[in-house]
Amino acid sequence: MRVAFLKPPIGGILGLEMLTFVEPLGPICVAACLERDGHDCCVIDLRIDGEEPGLAALAAFAPDVVGLQCNFTTERFRTIRLAERVRRDLPDAFVVVGGHDASRDPTWFAHPAVDAVAIGDGEEVMPPLVDALARGADPAGVAGLMLPGRLSPRFTGPAPGRSELDSLPLPARHLIARYAPHYYINFRKPLALMETARGCPFKCNFCSVWKFHESTFREKSPERVVAELAAIEAPNVFVTDDIFWLDVRRGEELARQIKAAGIRKYFTVQTRTDIICKFPHLIEMWKDCGNLAIFLGVEAVTDQGLDRVNKKNTAANNERAIAILRELGVGFTPNFIVDPAWDREDFARLREWISANVAYNAGFSVLTPLPGTDLWQEASARVTTPDWEMYDILHAVLPTKLSLEEFYEEYSGLWRHVVEERFRHRGRTRTYLQMAGALATGKVSWGAIRKGMNIAQVFSKPETFLAAHRQQDAAAAPVAAAG
Repeated sequence: MRVAFLKPPIGGILGLEMLTFVEPLGPICVAACLERDGHDCCVIDLRIDGEEPGLAALAAFAPDVVGLQCNFTTERFRTIRLAERVRRDLPDAFVVVGGHDASRDPTWFAHPAVDAVAIGDGEEVMPPLVDALARGADPAGVAGLMLPGRLSPRFTGPAPGRSELDSLPLPARHLIARYAPHYYINFRKPLALMETARGCPFKCNFCSVWKFHESTFREKSPERVVAELAAIEAPNVFVTDDIFWLDVRRGEELARQIKAAGIRKYFTVQTRTDIICKFPHLIEMWKDCGNLAIFLGVEAVTDQGLDRVNKKNTAANNERAIAILRELGVGFTPNFIVDPAWDREDFARLREWISANVAYNAGFSVLTPLPGTDLWQEASARVTTPDWEMYDILHAVLPTKLSLEEFYEEYSGLWRHVVEERFRHRGRTRTYLQMAGALATGKVSWGAIRKGMNIAQVFSKPETFLAAHRQQDAAAAPVAAAG
């Protein structure tokens, strides 16, 4: 069978690809399993090729099966539009939608252009589906699918049990080799994604990862991780694990084996502040593997705020972890959740915390109920828009306590504040000299720096966020008048 995977084109309200533009890890992992079974695969990234050239390449490949990845809620409309186009251009192809968002809310994708939705790990669902199609068997006999029906969707039962991660083949990166130079996060380019574990034992109410993995946590062995790293050419690696170093002994052994193998990368990882507080020696060990930067889901600056999102952490841990990272000279990006129910005092408290902890690389997400989360079950009746593009965690889709204008004045003020704090702490001259040095060594491109500066400027303006609400109001006005 010939199987093609499509990554939908760029879209969204703010075009967040300015900061994050990463390889389609899910499709190349699934493709590796299919290639192992003897199928012919290709991956087409429409964000890079462009829609028309990419779809022309798809038609030339003449696939029997087309897989569309919908990882994020914001990609829903784009995914369905793409499915409609594939159905029109390739009427005989079997169209299947997968990815995190499709798995957590499969019935939303019950559309005439979609033949099936894969629910769960694609490596477990797609091989038996493609095998069934190759034999001419009914897909209804394949577990882990939602099949749109004429009257109502049909579910084929739970996906097969999840395999040991070491049993899966290495991602089929040869299928995206032509795209590899284009992938980046922030200023790091080219960049590869690497997964060393799946799942999360914690149950934050805004996150669906733990539900997707049914509260399981699976790890690849250090030997498998080293083998995968050795096959990655990119100098920058973003580890996709939701919580890195959850197993401290494994984290230590990983560092030892990576160093022994002579592998040196610029690693960006995600972890919790309580892990850093308990095991700061892990930071030292991983610094010896090249360079290290850490993304921290700090979320809130008070214990009450952490309790509201069920973070199971403390504000004291957040402050101590950042102090540890500063002492060790490791770069970090703390992210905070901004609640639409905040008043001006809440915003002021966060600004003061950022200044006191020198957290000038901070980012800010607006609390957003996403389908498949506990927060969605609690708050979906209160959402203010049906436009999935607004669910980009940068727009308020729940009612705000302040007026929208006041809320975004404060929210954009947070982004201005971190820029001002960065210049105050480092000094403008030092900051520009560091940029010049990074450019001279080839570690970053001028395009990446320009994009970073542009996003900082754009996010510092309330109108950036208000514009989408005003467009919605303008679109709704004629409908209301007609009613």
